[in-house]
Amino acid sequence: MLKPICLWACIILLCTGCWDTKEINQLAIVNLGGVDKNPETGTITAYYQVINPSGLSARLSGGQNAAVYTFHFKEYSLGKFTVKTNTLMPRQLFMPHMQAIIVTERYAKQGVLDLLNYYELSPERRSNIVFIVTESPLSTIMNSYTPLDRIPGRYIRSLTNLTGQGYTSGFEPIRMRDMIKSIYRRKPTVMPTIKYTSNRSADTTERLEEADVNKQSIVFTGGAVFIHGRMVGRFDIPTKLIFSLLNGDLITYVETVYLNGSMIDLEARDIQAERHWESGSGLTMKVHANLRVINNQQNIVMSEQNLHAIEEAFNKKLEEKAQSLLKLARQKNWDLLGLQDQGVEERKWRTFPVSFEISSSARMIGNTIGPYFFEKE
Repeated sequence: MLKPICLWACIILLCTGCWDTKEINQLAIVNLGGVDKNPETGTITAYYQVINPSGLSARLSGGQNAAVYTFHFKEYSLGKFTVKTNTLMPRQLFMPHMQAIIVTERYAKQGVLDLLNYYELSPERRSNIVFIVTESPLSTIMNSYTPLDRIPGRYIRSLTNLTGQGYTSGFEPIRMRDMIKSIYRRKPTVMPTIKYTSNRSADTTERLEEADVNKQSIVFTGGAVFIHGRMVGRFDIPTKLIFSLLNGDLITYVETVYLNGSMIDLEARDIQAERHWESGSGLTMKVHANLRVINNQQNIVMSEQNLHAIEEAFNKKLEEKAQSLLKLARQKNWDLLGLQDQGVEERKWRTFPVSFEISSSARMIGNTIGPYFFEKE
């Protein structure tokens, strides 16, 4: 009877256990990262926003400890930062839970291939983190707390998840791996740009105790245009949406048209953008959208004729925006439609014939067939 017990005891003694396990109180869990590079000296400044678990639990019991702490270090090589953090950070650097990485505009304009290579070669880092360019000083962004969510990295990730609901994959293509996939393509990649609404960071929680969140907050402003890993310009939000729509990424967005001197807000849904090549002599982009009227300020009763007029107004406006994007592409020498990636020669793409055919189907949803109004006497 004792023999099986002795056998199992020997087996247990031979088991080494999980030698590579790490206690949470030994880790500096980075939730948000930031990087800047001085173009004159080549010095890289890295910011690490580290979660403070005791600060989160203290908040529930009435404490005021910080939820995150921000560390920053300077070096000339990205590979040396892991060692550099040991000079100030009393815990082991842990990056797999990082939600987003923010780079300065001046770094983005120099090109970020070194940063992309660094993350790709390291097995402990993920390439699905959100990639963001900041218009504001990086120190202001990285040293600010955020409203509703005390962890800024999670706050930013939540915002990007909400904006991604209108995209085909359910997530806007703004992750680091999306940038990596497009390195060798001619079509630009557009990554989000942010800014801080105050010149002074909200570096203490007391500065967030105001009702007006707009005074001190991180806001998205548009997109940074990257070609081969280098930032070459910017988009505002409306241009970014049309870029995504024509390239088949965006399937839902809201557009405003004017009809009979009144404003009408339309939700364009189930957008289909198809490309029809004409034996190499031209491209026709056919776009169709289902429209839902979500705000109608017209002083007329809704009718089938009026719905058709709304469709025509939407079609005309979307075609104008598409033509404006094509014009911008040719002016800036940015192949925004990716014509070269689909076989158009480099010397011909700027003059390559492109036309747009926009169609839509509008419908009214609500308790009435038209808005409330009074006839003028």
